[in-house]
Amino acid sequence: MAAGKPLTPWFGHDRTLAQQMMGLDRLFAQVEGKTVLDVGCAEGLLSIECAKSGAARVRGIEIRETAFDEACRLRTKAGLSGRQCGFNCADANTCDPGEDYDIVLLLAVLHKLKNPTAACARLVAHAEDLVVIRLPPEHAPTIIDERSGNEPHHIGVVMERSGFVLEHQSYDGPFGEWVGYYRRVRA
Repeated sequence: MAAGKPLTPWFGHDRTLAQQMMGLDRLFAQVEGKTVLDVGCAEGLLSIECAKSGAARVRGIEIRETAFDEACRLRTKAGLSGRQCGFNCADANTCDPGEDYDIVLLLAVLHKLKNPTAACARLVAHAEDLVVIRLPPEHAPTIIDERSGNEPHHIGVVMERSGFVLEHQSYDGPFGEWVGYYRRVRA
């Protein structure tokens, strides 16, 4: 992190690691040996936890440069290499991961995008097995947000059309957020 530039929390307030991990027990029970893409990873805390929990490789994507810098610092502090847990500074509105992952995490990011429908379809195309989505509880899994023009974005429909089925859902994310686990349907 650059000197003199305080890190502003993405959520408008700090979330502890314990809060960020709420609703993700199912994820951590199956992350070992898997490749993980964490879109909108913020300071990389969950990416780092995935790597520490035995993920084969984790890649976090974050748009805010200060958060990206902090993620890299925290990765080093955790004793992880960039190969184990890499970070890219990129915009989830337009980025292309360029490769496939066993697990894709879209945790508290889709509702912040200009076109959640298009971004979700583009990003989950890179998921081989599991997608975990965290959304505000109102309307979930549909997104209605001013950042996307208050137009409904039916994420559940996007996931179904992309070849996924909702395996589990709950409202046990921090602050009562909706957490959905989508599994790719195998032919």
